Amino acid sequence: MNQEQAYSPFTAQTPCPCCGAFEGILVSTIDGKTDEKLLTVSCNGCGLGRIDPMPTESELEQWYESRYRQAYKGCEQPRMHYVLRAARNALDRYQWLLHRQLLRENGPSLRTLDIGSSSGEFVSLMVHKGHDAHGVEPHRGYAEYAQSMGLQVANGSLSSTLQAHAGKSFDLVTMFHVLEHLADPVSALRRIGACLKEDGILFIEVPDATRFTSPKYMFFKAHTLYLTPGSLQNVLRCAGFELVRLSEPGAGNVRWAGTFRGVSAQAATIPHSHELVTAQERRRWAPYLLHQAQKGEPFGKLAKRYGEKRVARRFDSPRELMDHVYGVPALLPGLTSPAPGARAGHAA
Repeated sequence: MNQEQAYSPFTAQTPCPCCGAFEGILVSTIDGKTDEKLLTVSCNGCGLGRIDPMPTESELEQWYESRYRQAYKGCEQPRMHYVLRAARNALDRYQWLLHRQLLRENGPSLRTLDIGSSSGEFVSLMVHKGHDAHGVEPHRGYAEYAQSMGLQVANGSLSSTLQAHAGKSFDLVTMFHVLEHLADPVSALRRIGACLKEDGILFIEVPDATRFTSPKYMFFKAHTLYLTPGSLQNVLRCAGFELVRLSEPGAGNVRWAGTFRGVSAQAATIPHSHELVTAQERRRWAPYLLHQAQKGEPFGKLAKRYGEKRVARRFDSPRELMDHVYGVPALLPGLTSPAPGARAGHAA
C-alpha cells in the first residue's frame, strides 16, 4: 500500500475504542520514524485517530516496560538536561492548574497520582508543595531513577496500579502525554474515575493531532491514538467525565481538566468529524520548511538543547536540579522561576 492511497475510505481490522465503528478514512500508511508500514485511521463515527490494527494491552505493557525509552530516548535513565526540561514542564502544568483555580497555593494537602510519571518531576513538584504525591511509571529504569530520589513512584502497568488504588482515594490524578499511548482509553479512564474522590480532578495533556508539523513524522507506532480537542472530549464523555477547563487551541498540546460523574455519554459520536484528515492535508513540505525558517529552526532547537545542557551541568544530582527549579526564584540564569508564593524544600 502506497502513501498516495491515504485519505480513502477504509474498513479497519479493529474497532474504534471510543465508539466501536470500523469504518473510517485512511490518513497515513507509514511510520514516520521508521518508514515501516503503519496504518492510521480517522474514525467515521467520532473522529478519533488510531493505528490499525490496535495492539493488545499486554503487548503495550511489555513494550513500555522494557523498550520504549530506549527506542525513542536512547537511554535506560534520563539525562540531566531531560530532567531540567521535564521539571520546567511540570512547573508550567502546575501553574496552569493554579491560574484556573483548580489548585490553591499553600492550600490543604492533597493526595495525588501522576500516571506515566517518567523520572518523577511532577511528583517531586507536588511534594515540594506539601502534597502526598504518588506516581506510576511502566519503564523500570525511569521508575528506579525516581525512587532513588525518595519519590513514591511505583514501577508497574496502569491496570495493576489502578487495581491497587481501587476506591475513591485521590484528589488529583494527572496524565501527561499518556492517553495517546493506550489501546482502550475509555476503559482506562473509567478505572481512573473510580480512584478519584468526589469532585476530584483529572488533568490530562495530549499532543494536539491538528497541530502544524512535518508532513512525514506525525504518525508512528508509539502513539496508538491521535487526539484533537473534539475527539479528546468525546473519549472523556464516553468514560463518564465532565469538562471543567480546556486549554486554548493552537498551543501544540491539548490540556483538559474535569471531574468523574460516572454516567457515560451515550454514543458520544460526531459523524464524519475528520479534523485529523483536514490537518494532515494541510501539512506540506514547502509551508512547513518556511514556517521552520521563520521560527529560526532547527538552530533554535539546537540552541535550546545546548542551553539546557549548560544549565544542567551546574548540578550534581537531579534532586538538586529540581530543588532549584521548584524552589529558588531566578537563582541561576536560564532557570524558570517558581509560581508566586512557592516554597523551597526538598524533593522528598
